[in-house]
Amino acid sequence: MAPSDTHIHNEIEREQQLAFLKRNCGVTIRNLLFKLEGDETSAEFEENYANLLALPEISYWKSKIPKTVDMATILGSSDACFENCFGKLLSFGVKSKDILSTELRMRYLDFVRDSGDTEVYGALARYIVAGYLLIGGDEDETICQIVLDRIDTLHDFVANSPLKFDIYVEPEGFSIPKSYRSKRLVNPALYENGAFDLPLVHDIFIFAHLFGKLPKAYQAKINLIVDYIADPKYQDFDYGYGLVKYGQNKFHFMGWSAHMPLFNEALSVDYFKKGLVFRMLLFAAFDHPNIRAWQDKLRDYFAAFRLEDSLYSFVNELLPEVKNSYFLNGRHTSLNENRRRKTGKIVESTFYAYWAGL
Repeated sequence: MAPSDTHIHNEIEREQQLAFLKRNCGVTIRNLLFKLEGDETSAEFEENYANLLALPEISYWKSKIPKTVDMATILGSSDACFENCFGKLLSFGVKSKDILSTELRMRYLDFVRDSGDTEVYGALARYIVAGYLLIGGDEDETICQIVLDRIDTLHDFVANSPLKFDIYVEPEGFSIPKSYRSKRLVNPALYENGAFDLPLVHDIFIFAHLFGKLPKAYQAKINLIVDYIADPKYQDFDYGYGLVKYGQNKFHFMGWSAHMPLFNEALSVDYFKKGLVFRMLLFAAFDHPNIRAWQDKLRDYFAAFRLEDSLYSFVNELLPEVKNSYFLNGRHTSLNENRRRKTGKIVESTFYAYWAGL
């Protein structure tokens, strides 16, 4: 098929998918379709958004938003940790102003403005809050600056650091617990003063949602960061990077690397399939030749779940919804369709395929 014919065929398939979704989807996916089409002002959008806010699932996740704001309530696997409950609400397209009361918003802004904790996880917690609020439409200057500063940090590293593909150090001289000695040690120089120089999946999530709203200069910086992430040498790093030193002599497995499932053999084991759909959407926001090649591989993989009329029905393993699990690990993929009905799973699968451009 000639390239022009392929393009026409793909556009016809997308029109079929969109028509099916509009006929069959619930208010959550309908809200996301409005946003994808750039409509957040019409009467139809407003009516559907009001129906979205009335869903019991919205009430559940809003009830989990921590009232006490500190690192322990922001980072963690519990549904009641900010990174998961707020992230889940963002995945539905809910705005920050409809999640936080005025008083609670100020608590989170106060937390973000307090830069006293310079350890890597303290800085990460502030960045997550800032980035999530910004995705939700909050325009506070402090959170904007924190996100821009993070882009600057990553850009400086990928543009200038001789360590960008040499991130590990030998463990000699460090008192690493025996249970952690199978993990490689990330060079402490890469997270001095809490500024972790390596990109995280949090960055990809935040950049994917904010890219079009940022100044052109920062879009260019993000493109260079994505170029680094899409490099096979980056994708060959250990998943989750390895150990970071925390406090006087504590060590934690960092996690949260920006790997692309199925990119290479090491990333193709069954574990990575549970986060595949989530990361497929995140990286679909960026135009890069290595990402396009990866997307071609994903099309071949997802062809096994393709139905007639350009629809999809993914297996349950690819659409996890796991209570008390990490949102950014792709473990909360439900979009409030009734998955007990065959149509519900087809609607969610087809929406994800449509959004990712399968």
